[in-house]
Amino acid sequence: MKKDIKAVRSAIAFFLMTFSTAYLFTIGVRLTGGFTRAPEVPPEGLQSVGLSIIIGVAILIVGAGIRRLTAAEMQSALLGAAAVLLATPVATAVLSNTWTFSTVVVSAFGFLTLGFGLLIAFVRKAESNADE
Repeated sequence: MKKDIKAVRSAIAFFLMTFSTAYLFTIGVRLTGGFTRAPEVPPEGLQSVGLSIIIGVAILIVGAGIRRLTAAEMQSALLGAAAVLLATPVATAVLSNTWTFSTVVVSAFGFLTLGFGLLIAFVRKAESNADE
């Protein structure tokens, strides 16, 4: 039973952290005009955008507070994020036949998260070899 609770806590924490990170990243890309034109946000809309960012950060904090991710979970999260960050801009660029600065920036974040995910994988492998 206790093992089931840990698995559920881990799943919830993983979801909240990845959801809020993706949400905040999407809001940032949208506001800066990443893949489309930057929206014209009326002054009354700025309050809802600000509140939305605050809620996104709060969800991220709750996700981090539920349970600290293990190295394997962190590796999985980083490699999953890398896959999304690399696939989304490249697919958009291929479909629209335009390569913009935002395509390069988002892809760079994808390569960065891929690098961190692989670094964790190598460290975990080295630790498991040292234990043997």
